[in-house]
Amino acid sequence: MEMKGPSYTNISGQRWRVIAVLLGLLSIGLTIALIVVIIKNNKNDKLEINDRLESGTCPTTSGKYGKINLELSNTSSVFVHLTRAEIEGLRSFLYNQQELNLVELKDIDVDKNFIFLSDLYLPDKKDVLNYLDKNGPKPPREAHVIIFRGNEQPPYMQDVIVGPLPTPTHYRSVPFRPEKIPFVYRPPFSGNEYYKMIIYLRENIDPFLGVMFMDIFGGRLTNCNNACLQFGNGVTVSPTLSGENKRKVWTSLNHISEYSGFRLLDFSVLVDIDMKIFTIEKIWFNSTIFNNITEVLTFYNQNKETIPRIPLPVYSSDDFSTLNQRGIPPMDPPLRNPKQFSPDGKRYNVQGHHVEYMFWEFDFRMSTIHGPQLYDIRFKNERIAYELSIQEIAVFYSGLKPNDILAQFLDSIALVGLQSKVLFPGVDCPDDATLIGSSFHVGGVSSYELTTSFCLFELNTGMPFRRHHSYWFSNGRFYEGMENIVLVLRTIPTIGNYDYIIDFIFYPNGALEVKVTSTGYVRALFYTKGDEKYSFQLHDNFGAPIHHHLFHIKADLDIKGTSNRFATLDINTEEIENQFSEVPVEKIIQLKFNTSVKETEKDAAYRFKFDAPKYLVMYNEKIKDKYGNVKSYRILNKGMTYQLLPRGHGNEPIASWARYQIAVTKYNDSERTSSSVYGSLDINEPVVDFQKYIDDDDSILDEDLVAWITMGQYHIPHTEDLPVTTSPGMDNSCLFLPYNYFAEDAAISSKNAVRVEPIQRSKRGSSVRVQRYGVQRESNCLPADHNYDELIKQYPRWIIDN
Repeated sequence: MEMKGPSYTNISGQRWRVIAVLLGLLSIGLTIALIVVIIKNNKNDKLEINDRLESGTCPTTSGKYGKINLELSNTSSVFVHLTRAEIEGLRSFLYNQQELNLVELKDIDVDKNFIFLSDLYLPDKKDVLNYLDKNGPKPPREAHVIIFRGNEQPPYMQDVIVGPLPTPTHYRSVPFRPEKIPFVYRPPFSGNEYYKMIIYLRENIDPFLGVMFMDIFGGRLTNCNNACLQFGNGVTVSPTLSGENKRKVWTSLNHISEYSGFRLLDFSVLVDIDMKIFTIEKIWFNSTIFNNITEVLTFYNQNKETIPRIPLPVYSSDDFSTLNQRGIPPMDPPLRNPKQFSPDGKRYNVQGHHVEYMFWEFDFRMSTIHGPQLYDIRFKNERIAYELSIQEIAVFYSGLKPNDILAQFLDSIALVGLQSKVLFPGVDCPDDATLIGSSFHVGGVSSYELTTSFCLFELNTGMPFRRHHSYWFSNGRFYEGMENIVLVLRTIPTIGNYDYIIDFIFYPNGALEVKVTSTGYVRALFYTKGDEKYSFQLHDNFGAPIHHHLFHIKADLDIKGTSNRFATLDINTEEIENQFSEVPVEKIIQLKFNTSVKETEKDAAYRFKFDAPKYLVMYNEKIKDKYGNVKSYRILNKGMTYQLLPRGHGNEPIASWARYQIAVTKYNDSERTSSSVYGSLDINEPVVDFQKYIDDDDSILDEDLVAWITMGQYHIPHTEDLPVTTSPGMDNSCLFLPYNYFAEDAAISSKNAVRVEPIQRSKRGSSVRVQRYGVQRESNCLPADHNYDELIKQYPRWIIDN
């Protein structure tokens, strides 16, 4: 039975929001609709949050430290996100370009022309460095704008650059991208497309199968009162996997409950979407593929006595899908958790999105598509990295059913930055963290501000940064130690079911770390016979398939300038004669290393081999210490993973960067990102083809270099992943470590250390001196009383309705 969808008229924003929330859709369509509610000037809200969090008897500032000004001025960094004035300026300009024929938010539809999003388009690196380092002119500000051209024949996507901001005079195509991107690659669920598909399925399936649904699943899609089912868990099928250059989506039926994603049913449909025309092509039911509704109904009528019944769940706080406290508590009554506070106030400064901390300083922003990005990272006034950023988050699932087999996601398609919505102090960040917002332009409307997309805080890790106890008289008896206190910039995007805790960590010795930790709900499957290869059965009719988490990082390191080399220190063994043994021809086998300089990009595409361990270093060949050592930074990928999928097979090319634990390429302004918002679907004609960055095989000797780093891990869910996956064991990190860069540990200059030594070194039993270098040990102030709960009640949209 082929059914074509009706031509829908525009549905009011209020009705759209109510239905969408009930459906629980995490889609771009929902995001765009909700923006109508949220478009407000949140400046006062943001300041009130931080004022509330900083009230207390301990000082918030001390001398030149603790200066927090989150306002963005006209002299702000070239790296900061688009400001409200810039967004208004580019909107006004684009809407006045008659050839674009743009419609306003209320008229947005898949067959219209509208602004999907705009984001900062950075100037060429050479122009930025000329401005930062040589007092050259400030490069003009520009925006990367993605436009739906649904009203054209044929329709297409258009990526343009608009500038100069805030009063644009022109727009042009994005360099090295097609002027017209095939419309089939458009981001899923945009232009209200997914919502209208859901309405179509309800209206065209329930009249035929509603009675069957009520019998088998205890509910139906329409006229259901409190016994309602819904479609969700949509998976857009790439043209590569479908074999057709069409828009296709598998979506599954589920019960409505707290976290309905855990209430999947064994019923899914494949929908072909041709603009506003929907066609049901296949149906999966009771572990069988059917061609149409008539076949499903016939099968049901012939087998209704043997088909398993899945009753409608009754809400309970003890239900396995809910996040409510249950069970015997480890401490009852509970006592408060230990807390940390800053007795002398904050020890960092923030001006706009520029941070200064100890010897560190850097700028940061939130990319709408890719997520957090840091720029111009300096230590002791020397640039270590021009850019350190998240490029992509990917998950590859497996399974028996179509919704599991085809679930292979690049999360940029969901706009990672826009999903970094909520940070709850005391849980997501320490109580005294500074909360920092970001602004976005999505859906052709004015500035959309998230008040708590970042938090910045110092963290006492509870570990020594260094320590030694020298107890031998001949070694000079002493103890010396230093706490490991770091600065952390954190954001936590929630991409559908998973939450990703992304940390940029700054150590006192010039070391940097990027760390990604996964938590949140696992992706569920309806567990049946045959699923045992992909999942354990974790609950009644419930499993969660094996999957592969992947994270991609761009590290544009500038070590002592932009003329860099990349080398590996290859560790191997040697066999030498044992001159110290009385046994003739006795041998000693020991470790050694040799330096291997990589000359081209193909040489520097690194796949780790455990039988050939290496150090990876980047350096400027012309700058050495007095002993001839090149001053380097070491790249230590502690989150290495191996992509098992064969190269070029199926959806594997959407994450071609995952073929390499690290790849080093020559900097090119045309190679800004490793992925794009089209990346999940454009396999046949990739808008961004990372593999080409390597295949052109540029020389990387004494060039401006970029390291592209892949982290990740395989996850086979288990019962302790219920109700949500916890963070222990789910972290992946990459460190950038000074390596012969300084004459000694750069943190040896810190006065936040302690040394104990005898007053009389040559005398046993001498009194001791405890040296704290002027740092006051005692604290007479009280930490702030952070009543964040009341603030949430006053502004619920920050947590619940954002």
